[in-house]
Amino acid sequence: MSEDTHNHLASFHRGDLDIALPFFLDINGQRYNCSKVLRLLPAKRLVVKAESKGKFYVIKLFSNAQKGQRELKREQSGFEQVTRSGVNTPKLAFFDSDTEGCSLIAYQYLTDLQTFNDDPNNINKYKKKLVKLIAKLHQAGIYQDDFHLDNILISKDKLFLIDLASIEVEAKNTAVSREVSLANLAKLIVQFVPKQQKKIVKRLRKYYTQRDWSWNEEEKKRSKQYIHQAWQKRKTLYLKKRFRSCTMTFYKHNFQQQTAFRRSFINAVGQDFIGDIEQLVQGGDLLKDGNSATVVKVRYGDKQLVIKRYNIKSVWHLLKRCYRPSRAAVSWRNANLLELLGIPTPKTLGFIEQRVGPFRKTAYLVCEYSDGQELIDAYQSRMPTEPELAQLKTIFSVLRRYKISHGDLKASNLLITQDGEISLIDLDAMQEHYRETTFQKATVKDQQRFLKNWQQSAPELGTMLDAALFNKN
Repeated sequence: MSEDTHNHLASFHRGDLDIALPFFLDINGQRYNCSKVLRLLPAKRLVVKAESKGKFYVIKLFSNAQKGQRELKREQSGFEQVTRSGVNTPKLAFFDSDTEGCSLIAYQYLTDLQTFNDDPNNINKYKKKLVKLIAKLHQAGIYQDDFHLDNILISKDKLFLIDLASIEVEAKNTAVSREVSLANLAKLIVQFVPKQQKKIVKRLRKYYTQRDWSWNEEEKKRSKQYIHQAWQKRKTLYLKKRFRSCTMTFYKHNFQQQTAFRRSFINAVGQDFIGDIEQLVQGGDLLKDGNSATVVKVRYGDKQLVIKRYNIKSVWHLLKRCYRPSRAAVSWRNANLLELLGIPTPKTLGFIEQRVGPFRKTAYLVCEYSDGQELIDAYQSRMPTEPELAQLKTIFSVLRRYKISHGDLKASNLLITQDGEISLIDLDAMQEHYRETTFQKATVKDQQRFLKNWQQSAPELGTMLDAALFNKN
């Protein structure tokens, strides 16, 4: 075993958050050049893209100190089960149970690779094949227990299933039961944004036909319940991950500060950014200077950012706010919720909350800069286009479907880019409602606030928007 292999795997075993690239793996007398980390769970699992003698592989390494040999057996078993089901999976290249304290398995690397996350139109093209894939798994008595969109790959117009250690068998030689099948199907459906979910739900009749089940009103209601339950679980887990350290989130919480950022952003700019935050605000280009919030535009390295500082106006304001989650933390949560729902908002990169123990003080929200124009200004000189109206309808219908109110839905809190994408901003008053009565009261207030701008500046446009967006004649 080379020193390079030893040092890099030692870094993995230590739990380092970053693995220096490129590095070499020497396995069974052959050298593999590892050029890209595809997945890293520190001290547990490392997945890399590697090349040897002109051939490319995906190599998964499991730490034996963290039950790696068991994970290898689960991966091998999953591969065998999926292969027997007739569902595509990358070809197995080799495996080994003890390489520098790791068990590992390698697959052929797929070319022309995409996922459903790469292109929103992929759901239109592959929804039929996707539903068929799930039905084949379930008919074969197996299911993927960790469905997410990166576990279904698209290559040369075919779908491939990966992460085979998560394949489960309900009962040998028996198709998966209706209850488990519907729960698993719902888990997959909610990985998509609501607009895409509808396209899969319309294909459920085909799934039922493939399972020789009857598709009727009772089954439609049942599937809807499973989807609702799966959504609640996915939403809760995803938002929790935005407030703890994990692969996608850099998170720290101590006596003086709570901070959470997209890990990709912090990896790019460095942690010094957090300590420089007030200096950046002081030196930024002022966009808004209010009592409650200061908004500036800054350039940090090659990135254009907007920083919103939530100010403490007085001692009484401090006492009122210090026990509650800061508006920056609320906005961070809400921006991530909108991302799950497929509602555009300028990409929120993270927040910083200055604290004294449990007491919150000044807080900062960091977003990517958007050159979007306020909707109220854009429509002073023209009428909305049909695609723009469709976007607004989608935004309002998704908010209604999930019982979410914005809290300050003036037209200036909707931006439109030069490409015609409409996004929602200023999310610190946004909230989910669990009682229909409180939601109805809040959503009516949102609608009235949105229409008020148009009634004052462009009455005819306001009347048209009222009818188009809120189903009024």
